[in-house]
This record gives sequence, structure tokens and C-alpha cells, in this order.
Amino acid sequence: MPSRISTRDRTTIVLPSPDGRTYDFTKSKDDPHTVQITVPKNSSDKGLPSYWSEEYPVMLHSIQGRCHTFEGEGLYNNVDRFFGGGVTETYYPFTLHYWQREESWQTAYRLTATNEPTWRGWFNGVDGRPSARFLDQHRHQESMRQECERKGAIITAIEEGSERTTSNHEDDLIVELLPASDWHKREYGKRHELLYRQTASMTLDAPLYPSLPSTPLPIRLLFKLPSFLFPQLLREWLIAQFLSIQLLTLYSSRVDFHPYLGSLPYTFLYGLYHMGKYWLPFAPRFPEWICRMQWTSMLLVSHVKVALWSKIGKWVLGMKDVYDEYTPVHLEDALDPLPGEESVEGTLRAGDSMV
Repeated sequence: MPSRISTRDRTTIVLPSPDGRTYDFTKSKDDPHTVQITVPKNSSDKGLPSYWSEEYPVMLHSIQGRCHTFEGEGLYNNVDRFFGGGVTETYYPFTLHYWQREESWQTAYRLTATNEPTWRGWFNGVDGRPSARFLDQHRHQESMRQECERKGAIITAIEEGSERTTSNHEDDLIVELLPASDWHKREYGKRHELLYRQTASMTLDAPLYPSLPSTPLPIRLLFKLPSFLFPQLLREWLIAQFLSIQLLTLYSSRVDFHPYLGSLPYTFLYGLYHMGKYWLPFAPRFPEWICRMQWTSMLLVSHVKVALWSKIGKWVLGMKDVYDEYTPVHLEDALDPLPGEESVEGTLRAGDSMV
């Protein structure tokens, strides 16, 4: 019977095609707990889900390739950025954000691949969906740059004050992720590295889950059925669902990764109460207080859903939040309680014992 692939001694983890991401942990020796991620062209990876941290700021440094980032702090305070190498962004606690290859965003909104500058736009929600005004600006900028494209010019505009660099859509996207350098609680750095080591290893081992000894017997028997009874597409879909639950189980530990999993529909109910006037052309903005209620409700929704699915993962599907096979020696104490966390842990354990 197969077992999990041990990655605890690896400094580089490469995911197979069509994902193709490469996680490089070699820089952790010089700059502790830095993770370098390479996303090749045509990768099936869509990036991590929108998420936020609650304990420490995270820095993203773009080294090569075209990158799209999203950052949100409210329903009317969301920003999409597009840039090449040489840009560093810092995401502070409770700031919703994600990053991906630029063409992943363009493909989602059926835009052609051009080397547009960094834009700050007008957006409709936490998913980074652009407004019609923003898309019109994109198309206008695209037509202005067609002559430059025919000549093979590459134009990259990045944040004001940053050094200009050139990047190509054909380049691999290479970014570094690390806890902010000015952050005083460097102990969180171990958890940052552990998060990405576990994520990469869990993704690598996802196809093995149906045949692992810890997997419930009914699931193992299901995957032994012949293909005409259990088609390959259904197998792959189920494996993807199991991986999603496994990652949510990981997020339930102290890695400080909180995914966006929806929010309570306060603005919808408020608009319905006011006879839909907020959905008409030239509608007024929702009041700040109702926007804040909906925005902060995503914290509650995320914590509840992660707690629920992690229980299912552990109690029903035989999963763990972290695995020894994926944890190097220097990270074995990464999840040990830090000062101030012992009392919280004691409360949680007491609650579990009452269930």
C-alpha cells in the first residue's frame, strides 16, 4: 500500500503538469522562511484563494514575469494591480489579498494579453471583479499599445517610486513570499514556511489519498472500481474535493491563513428592503455601516466553515492538519503555542472535550 511522499528533507518541491508550480525553500537559509514560487506559462494553477492573515504582515516580491495582485479592505476599497519584476507589496493583517499570473485574470474576463501598466480601478466586490468603467479603460489602453506590440516593445509600468523593469508574458512568474521584514514577532516566520511546505506536499500527494492506509475503507474501495463504473473525470473531481478539504484542515491549525469563503448578504437584504434602488443605474452607494457589516462578516463565515470542514477532514476522512512527512526538523516546533496562545488553546481543548 502506498505511503505519503516524504518532502521534509527537500529544499525544492515541483508539482507535476499541468500545474507545474515550483516551491523553492533554499533562500530560507539566508533570509529565514522566505518561499520562492515559480508559476510557468500555461500552468493550470489559478493561485491561492483570496485570504488574509490575522497575526503578521506578508510581503510579496515579484522577481520575474507579469503579476496580478488583488488587495481589499472594504466593498468600495478594492484594488487590482498589474506589474512586472522589481515590485514589493506588503499585506497587513486583515487585508484580503491574492496573487496570480496576469493572463489568469485576463482569461477570466476575456481580455487579450497585453503589457498594460499598473491600474487602480473601480470594483464591485471582494472577488476582484472589474467594473465596466475599468474594462473600458483596459480596452482603450490596449488599442493605444498595439503599435508598440507590433514592434515587439514591452512596456511595464509599476508602482510610483519603484524601479522600472521589463517583463514578458512568456516569462515564468517568480515571486517571493515572506513575513514583513520589520515585523517584531519573527516566530511567525516558521509557520509561514510550514504553510507553504504543507500546501505543496499535500497537492503533490493528492492523487495518492484514495489508496493511503489512513483513508477510510469505503473511499479506497470506491476508487478500486473499474473505469466504466467510476469514470476518470469523476475520480479527478473527487480527488480535487478531497484536496480542498485537506487544505481547509491545514488552515485550521496555527498557520494564520484565513481563506475568503463568502460573507453574509447584508447589502443584498438592505437593498431589498429599500425596493432595489441600490441596483438601479446611477444608484447611490450603500451606507458605510452596512458595507462594514458585510465585509467583517467574512471573518465569521471563514472561521466557521474552516472549523466545520476541518472536523469532517479529521473525523470522517482520516486527515491531519500537518504531517510529519512534510515537516523538516527546524519546523517541528512551528505550531507550539507562542506567548498569549496557551490560554486560547486551553479554552479550545475544553470545548472539544464537551462535544
